[in-house]
Amino acid sequence: MKITSVNNNLIEEVLSYKETKVQKEKGKYIIEGLKMVDLAIQKKVAEIILVETRHLDKYKDFSNVVEISDNVSNKLTDLKTTQGVFAVCKIEEKEDFDSNYLILDNVQDPGNLGTLIRSAFAFGFKNVICSKDSVSFYNPKVLRATQSNHFDLNLRNEDLKSFINNLKQSNIIILGTLLREESNSLEEVKGKKVALILGNEGKGISQEVSEIIDKNIKVKTNPDLESLNVSIAGSIIMNNIFSMN
Repeated sequence: MKITSVNNNLIEEVLSYKETKVQKEKGKYIIEGLKMVDLAIQKKVAEIILVETRHLDKYKDFSNVVEISDNVSNKLTDLKTTQGVFAVCKIEEKEDFDSNYLILDNVQDPGNLGTLIRSAFAFGFKNVICSKDSVSFYNPKVLRATQSNHFDLNLRNEDLKSFINNLKQSNIIILGTLLREESNSLEEVKGKKVALILGNEGKGISQEVSEIIDKNIKVKTNPDLESLNVSIAGSIIMNNIFSMN
């Protein structure tokens, strides 16, 4: 049966999966777009597919497909123009990959987090760990910026101080990006497993986390530039580490 009302119980439930609190409670989130939905099916994380009539035949073999009208599609979307394809996905809990870590301390901008997730995938940082007060991994703007690369990474929230201390016990070198004069060369960590910490857009890395950093890394820039955007700086450093190894 085609859903035509935006007040339908299922549609209201699906909309709630955009909220961080509900995502954590239910372990579900919503995605949008042909490419991302197709990947979610491929990765076996899609639970419900919601599609406009024009795409219904494409997903006829999926076990749980719901046909929706244009007005329902417009209610679900965050975009000016929608492809009319959505999915409810389960949040996967993954074990840590044998890989470098990207650790984000209170990053708030969805575009920054999404870009960093995409760069982490590109440069072999398969574990992305956020503080519990960071923007949600499953915020619609974050997901769009990831370009679907979030499916292949270990994403989770942790208490950073205790998590980082556990990494140190495993001989993983903790790299910080503090705005101080002293800095270390990345050559010092060549061939070693590292965890790169990036901080909040305005405040940087918190004091308690900064105290447990092993080495400080700075991106060399024009001296007239005050600072780089966190996603740009982080991407440059991850690329430099990836290129060395």
